[in-house]
Amino acid sequence: MARKRKSARIAVSVLPKANYTIAENVKIAELKKQIARDETEFKTKLNKALSNLKFVKDKIQQNNMEYKLESDKKDEELTTLKTEKQALTNEIKHFKKCKDTKTTMRQIQAECMKAEQSRKKMLEAESLLRAEQEKKFKETKPWRQCEICTEEYTATGARSPRVMSCGHTFCLTCLESMTEFIYSRSDPQHQIRCPTDRKYMYCLNGDVSKLPINYLALHM
Repeated sequence: MARKRKSARIAVSVLPKANYTIAENVKIAELKKQIARDETEFKTKLNKALSNLKFVKDKIQQNNMEYKLESDKKDEELTTLKTEKQALTNEIKHFKKCKDTKTTMRQIQAECMKAEQSRKKMLEAESLLRAEQEKKFKETKPWRQCEICTEEYTATGARSPRVMSCGHTFCLTCLESMTEFIYSRSDPQHQIRCPTDRKYMYCLNGDVSKLPINYLALHM
């Protein structure tokens, strides 16, 4: 019969309490303070990063909402245009079948009035849009100003934008001031030299008011 072995007892040694020198204690205290400072700095950076992330998320959400509103508005405008197109198509068919001249003329005049009203509304909308853009950016668009006098163009009158034969645009007043009379016994005429490309343009009797108006400069 095997003899029972006695269980071996493991002696647990107790580590003696460390005794640090004054210099070591000072070093430990400095390390603890540095750890506390690093932890505070890390928390500050983390909070700032979270705040920036929230701002970016809010901005993205706002942009998405604005894009959706703009998209919905465009869809509504497209639907309206399709409806108007169908109505105009039906009226054109009606005009082709119509034999009464007076009735046809009345309908044509009514459509012309509608087109004129639509044009006025479009110009008003463009004017409001330009005003909002100029208010937002706090400056007038350069193409809406005469390059010589820097005055803003107007639809009519002395500051209306006139296109020269070379393609450059200036206000009527500045063009009139640049008109020169060339005396010639056979063919006396007036000329204007473009201040941009220095090309000459000749005009009958010096009347620059007959030059075409640059509507693009007014409505952009």
